[in-house]
Amino acid sequence: MELEGATVVLTGATTGIGRTTAVALAPRTRRLIVHGPQSPAEVAELLAQLRGGTRPGGEIVYLQADYGELEAIERLAEGIRSATDRVDALINNAARPGAPARTLSRDGIELTLQTNYLAPVALTTALLDLMPSGRIVNVASATHLSATLHLDDLELARHAYAPSTAYAHSKLALVTYTCWLAKNLPSPSIEVVSMHPGVIATDLLHAMFSIGGDSVEYAAANLLEVASLTGDNGTYYDERVPAPPNPTAQDPEAQSRLHQLTTNLLGRRA
Repeated sequence: MELEGATVVLTGATTGIGRTTAVALAPRTRRLIVHGPQSPAEVAELLAQLRGGTRPGGEIVYLQADYGELEAIERLAEGIRSATDRVDALINNAARPGAPARTLSRDGIELTLQTNYLAPVALTTALLDLMPSGRIVNVASATHLSATLHLDDLELARHAYAPSTAYAHSKLALVTYTCWLAKNLPSPSIEVVSMHPGVIATDLLHAMFSIGGDSVEYAAANLLEVASLTGDNGTYYDERVPAPPNPTAQDPEAQSRLHQLTTNLLGRRA
C-alpha cells in the first residue's frame, strides 16, 4: 500500500508507538487523522510538531475520544467522516494495559476488552464504507499466543482476573476478529492484517510487565513497514515477518462465535 499522499487514520497517536508513527507519517500523507484521549490543548505541542512536518498541502486533523465509552467511538467516526470522504489506511493502535482489577466501562463492559477490542472493531465497522480500497492494520501483541479465548465468558466475569490475562485475552480477540474480517470484507480491494510491533519500552509495557524493551522508533518502523505491504490479507505479523497466530484465531467456528458475541456487545448500553 502506498502511504505517500494517502489519507491515514491512526488511533492512539499521542503517546508511545502511536506518537512516533504519527511523526513519521506526517511528511508522507496528504491527510493524517490522529486520535487520542486528551484534549487538543493537552497535545498542542505534538500537533504543532506534526503540522510543522507535513508535506506541501498536507493536513493534520486531531480527534479526541475515550475508548472506554462506545458513544465516543461513534462520535470519532462522525468526526472522521467530517474530515474526509475516503480513508486509504486505518491503523488501530490505541490500547490500554489490563486494568489492575476487573473494571467495567461506562457501557457496563469489561474495560480492557472494550478498549483493546470492541472499540477498534466498532471504529473499523463504521469506516468500511469510506474504504473502497486500502488497508487496515490492527496492532495486537505476541501475548495473544499464550491466551485462551473465553467465548463463554468474553468479559472474564467467571474466570480468575489478572491484568496481563485480560490484556492478552483482548489481543487474541482482536487477532481472531482480523482473521474473520479478512474473509468478510465488503471489497476485495481492502486488506486487513494484525501485527505484534515488538517488545517495546513503552509505558504500557512497563505497566503490564515492569520490563524494558526495544525503542518506540523500532516499533514504529515495523508498523509502517507492515502498513506499506500488500497482497497479504488476513496475515498476522511478528514485527515485520508473517507468522502463525494463536490457532484459535484461524478457527472458523471461533471466528463466527466471536463475531456474534461482538455484535451483541456493541448493541448493548449500560
